[in-house]
Amino acid sequence: MAATVITPSGPGAMEAGLLLDEDGQRFVVLTFKEPGGEPTLVTFTVPIFQHYVEHLVRTAASADDEANWGIPG
Repeated sequence: MAATVITPSGPGAMEAGLLLDEDGQRFVVLTFKEPGGEPTLVTFTVPIFQHYVEHLVRTAASADDEANWGIPG
């Protein structure tokens, strides 16, 4: 399967919301909007989303360190 690349830009390019399905299961929904494209929705269970956010926080902190930016190999 080919990778999907999403490059949101501009105000409102990413939104987060909460969804309760017909069985009462809870999901976090991220909506990515690309200029001229259809929105892409990604759903997460709450525990998976919480771990994802923790990963994003670590990645954001790493992005501030110039030593982490390089081409592998």
